[in-house]
Amino acid sequence: MKRLVILLLAITPFTAFSQGALKNKIDWIPLEKAKKYAKKYDKNILVFFYKKNCQYCEEMKSETLSDQTVIDFINHNFFPVKIDSRTKDTILYNRIKYSNQQPISHGSTFRHDFYHEVARFNRNGEDLTTTPTVVLFNSKFEKINVLPGKQAKPLLLRNIKAYIK
Repeated sequence: MKRLVILLLAITPFTAFSQGALKNKIDWIPLEKAKKYAKKYDKNILVFFYKKNCQYCEEMKSETLSDQTVIDFINHNFFPVKIDSRTKDTILYNRIKYSNQQPISHGSTFRHDFYHEVARFNRNGEDLTTTPTVVLFNSKFEKINVLPGKQAKPLLLRNIKAYIK
């Protein structure tokens, strides 16, 4: 019995730590669930577009999106969604089905049409897309802002504060 108590006391800090660590992340949810909840609770959606092997995406994940202030702010004020800009999933937006036109057999190097539609921004008269990009949608799933490029903590917080309800 004494050994069991000692074992439980030894394991408890590890399980408590691992459960606490799970709360220190953005609560990413699928897009369809975010659309449903946004409508039901009248809250905006934050979509983080990234690309695999993208240096700036990884830096934004590790530097900005892992900061506790950013995590708490996003989790409390938005329904957060993370989407690979090269996904093969079909996405419904404004009654139009968007997909990635590149065949699966050709890999994942071509951008998804939904990403191209909503993440575009204009610079010097030219339509551009980049990863990472944060796109904000209102509760009706209408695009309200595009934040292209790697966003440092103060910049991201300043740019999304105007869109909390």
